[in-house]
Amino acid sequence: MRKLLFLASTFAAFAGVSALPAGSATPATFQLVAGTLSISTPTASVSLGSQVSSVTSSTMSGPLGVVTVSDQRGGTTTWTASVISTAFTPPAGPADPASNVSYAAGTITASGVVATAVAGADLTGVTTVVTGASTGVSSASWNPTISVLVPANFAPGIYAATITHSVA
Repeated sequence: MRKLLFLASTFAAFAGVSALPAGSATPATFQLVAGTLSISTPTASVSLGSQVSSVTSSTMSGPLGVVTVSDQRGGTTTWTASVISTAFTPPAGPADPASNVSYAAGTITASGVVATAVAGADLTGVTTVVTGASTGVSSASWNPTISVLVPANFAPGIYAATITHSVA
């Protein structure tokens, strides 16, 4: 009896469903457009630390903050992230030249791209630091370490530089 009741209720449920009425079909579409290639970098000032002035040269190092390349162009693409630095200049006295500045990308977190770090020494000119190759929309992020060779006998003071990233 239960089986018969179940079959009757199932039939009643399907009986209420009827075929679609006769009519016409309307095609629908949407469009995705290619985006851009962009890079974002920290904008706040970063300290590489402090140490006592010395009669011998030394190296100051520290993280710069997360750098991210976003590639929304789609398709098979490649890109090159580059960096350049100004000299580290004190309020008075000689500057520490950009030739004494180096860049290590470190670990790269990538999504949809094969990203490769390239060690960058002597940031006087535009220097490649990461390359990427993808087959679609992608992104890559890293937190580079900046190292500065401090020559012997440099005067105490705050030395400041500007490190500029670009991507193409």
